[in-house]
Amino acid sequence: MSDKQTQARLEALLNATSDVVMVIEPVTGLIMSCSAGGSTWIDVDSVTGRKLDEIFPADITSTITASAVKAVEKKKVKQAELQLRPEHNPALKEQGLKETKWVELRCKGAGSECVVVFRDITAQRRLERQVTSQAQRDPLTGAYNRRALKPVLDQAVAQAQRYDWVCSLMVIDVDHFSQINDDYSWDCGDQILQQLVTSIHGMKRTSDFLARYSDDQFVMFMPETNHEQGMAAGNRVRRLMEEMEIPYSAGDVRFTVSVGVAALNGPEDDADNMLRRASENLFIAKQSGSNRVEGDE
Repeated sequence: MSDKQTQARLEALLNATSDVVMVIEPVTGLIMSCSAGGSTWIDVDSVTGRKLDEIFPADITSTITASAVKAVEKKKVKQAELQLRPEHNPALKEQGLKETKWVELRCKGAGSECVVVFRDITAQRRLERQVTSQAQRDPLTGAYNRRALKPVLDQAVAQAQRYDWVCSLMVIDVDHFSQINDDYSWDCGDQILQQLVTSIHGMKRTSDFLARYSDDQFVMFMPETNHEQGMAAGNRVRRLMEEMEIPYSAGDVRFTVSVGVAALNGPEDDADNMLRRASENLFIAKQSGSNRVEGDE
């Protein structure tokens, strides 16, 4: 088969795939040829004849080069995953990379050269993240669930300990929730929980973490927040709920909450102790008449 026939067959194969395909020299990183496939994030004329480090940042260039060298040496397909962010890939951004893409990298040796395939797996990764997020979310309110809370608390409190930071958490409980369900129905109770979460999301900081802890209890972790600030935040939540009215067929419904607050207390403290103390303070608030905020003395 002549060189022209070989080249024609190669071009036909490249045109038949929707993946980005490059033929490179592994050692130098020279891009000898390229096919964009069905992608819109790379311009063939802009990359052909240039080196990888002129197109990609250093970390991605290193990953591609290392995989290509191993593929040629071991004569095996080498795989890796890359995340292409427009802000980290200015050359690709100019060529059409408008949003972050996840790419599966496949390198296969072809003599002294290497065929590098970039398969777009962005949709697959987004679906996986969506499924993971759904598994960590309360389906009624959209807040994180108890399963998601524990690792976040452990990690955040441990980090605060390591760097001598402050942090607080609050446990929020809807007062007389069972009575509300009995008097107005479970549907009304569900609306109260949904509105509570929506309202807290409207007032909390981006760094704060809210999770549904039990039927009518929620935990909010607040980094860089001392005890006094945590108490102030608890009172904001309490006042917000006290002033709220839930439209309902039997008439507008009002409700209150009680809040227990605990702050990180010394080098021996941890997430479990903070949560325990906040729950004890919540119990004191409930026993003292409800619609109150109690914290560590």
